[in-house]
Amino acid sequence: MLRITADIYSGRPNPTADITDETEARAALRELARDRDLLAGPAEAQAGGLGLRGFWVETFDDELSHDFDVESRLFLPAGAQAGAGRAAEVAERLIATADWGHAPDTFAGSVLPVEEDFREFLLGQLAGGGRVSATDRVEPAGGERGEDLAVTCQIEFAAFNPGFWNNDPNVMAHNNCYNYASNWRTNTFAQPGRGCGHMYTQITCAEVGRGALCDGMHHRFDCFPDSEKPRYLTALVVIPGGRDYHWYRKQKEGFWGHKPGQTAARNYDNSGHVIYDPEKADRGPYTIFCGYFYGCNTQRHRIN
Repeated sequence: MLRITADIYSGRPNPTADITDETEARAALRELARDRDLLAGPAEAQAGGLGLRGFWVETFDDELSHDFDVESRLFLPAGAQAGAGRAAEVAERLIATADWGHAPDTFAGSVLPVEEDFREFLLGQLAGGGRVSATDRVEPAGGERGEDLAVTCQIEFAAFNPGFWNNDPNVMAHNNCYNYASNWRTNTFAQPGRGCGHMYTQITCAEVGRGALCDGMHHRFDCFPDSEKPRYLTALVVIPGGRDYHWYRKQKEGFWGHKPGQTAARNYDNSGHVIYDPEKADRGPYTIFCGYFYGCNTQRHRIN
């Protein structure tokens, strides 16, 4: 058996699926072993941006690894991260043969079911280099009206410290963009609303925002008292079609930091540019900008 993990999400845990047919599993490994230049090491795998980054392929018995002389866990870059040659062809085989409709829940109770058209979404991401159409860019999240712009709220900014999130592989793998935005390491891949007992039920600006508000966040210009320091400025974006969400946090240096899923924290966008405005940054498929929020001390202690 092979377990395939699509490294594609930022807020939600990455979806995983199994190839249980031994013939198909061996055929997939044969393709990977045949062209090892397509594979990437752990450091390269953690460097991808927002959108489809690639596929983790895991074996569960030592005979398969031995027969094809491969490690038990391999990473095939895909989308914008893919190298030249047969990368897309091999990725298409993994997408087609894995059973995404019965994907295991690696974070029990914290994920929504895999969508029926998930395979088509993956193929679209593969063909489009990890992007989707940017025609639908704004979905109002509420809470930020014209008259609010005159309000002044006292907030705090933390210095950019990516090593806190990146230096320990276990920390990197178990904390996501919501952890980063909250500046609170839970090692639970925190989900908006789970800490307060009312996690989001779909991926929209309104629902993910509701979950964050339930945890204790406020919409921008809805000020917190000094007792809630540190009060961080954050921003929420989503992929059209209810696929995934992503959070940013403004840093002391003036730019914005973020952590795409299980990959490294950074301060640059998908084009490699330092992020000074998350609304204008290259966010890959996260083309819907939901709005700005404040975190607070109560909220970050509540997230889970």
